[in-house]
Amino acid sequence: MAQNTTLALPSTVGFSAANENDKQNLVDALPYLDTDYGDADRQMALQLIENECRTFRPTKNYLKFLPTPDFDVFLTSCMIKEHARMAKKQEMPKLDMSRCELSCPSTTGRQGDKTSWRKAIRNAEAQNEHLLLRNLNLQSMEEYGPETFLRANKTLEKQLHVEEKQLRKMKEEIMNIHSRRRQSQLEAGQKLKELEERWVNMVTKNYKMEMTCGELAAENEVRVKKAKLI
Repeated sequence: MAQNTTLALPSTVGFSAANENDKQNLVDALPYLDTDYGDADRQMALQLIENECRTFRPTKNYLKFLPTPDFDVFLTSCMIKEHARMAKKQEMPKLDMSRCELSCPSTTGRQGDKTSWRKAIRNAEAQNEHLLLRNLNLQSMEEYGPETFLRANKTLEKQLHVEEKQLRKMKEEIMNIHSRRRQSQLEAGQKLKELEERWVNMVTKNYKMEMTCGELAAENEVRVKKAKLI
């Protein structure tokens, strides 16, 4: 095969209608065999890409069909206050822990004493209920948490193994595709080489036959002339 001849698959013309999708996506090149690309071929390919990119290149103001964005819609009163505080470099207010405190009720005045005591008792009951709930959550976590986390970890490990298996399978499929593609292209290249050799031989034979026919024709003309002279 000639060194500067680019190996390519035949045209998609003639394929059956069942292979219509394959015809549209067929790549008519043999990258495992086409190694004779030069700078001129590369520049031509880049120019083709550039020409194709011009057909869908966006304009400078490609968002002009959209309405003007209103960024202030996200500025709530809370965010405005926070931005103002940060601009003044003020510290963030600390959490109010007064509701968790059990202050001593006032002992001045009977009515005030009863009211403050009722308020203190309700506060103590609420905090006690909150502490009981936290204690219940901690006990539940201590009793069921380890087993729950172990099961979750085992589930994650199983999922990891499944994903790794799928990844290995996918890599194997990719390698098989590359291997089959390389093998098919090598076979196609060998077939093209054989066909080219046959073509060269046939052209050579035709040329020799043409030369022989020319010689015979010249010889016949000479004989005809000799026959006329006789």
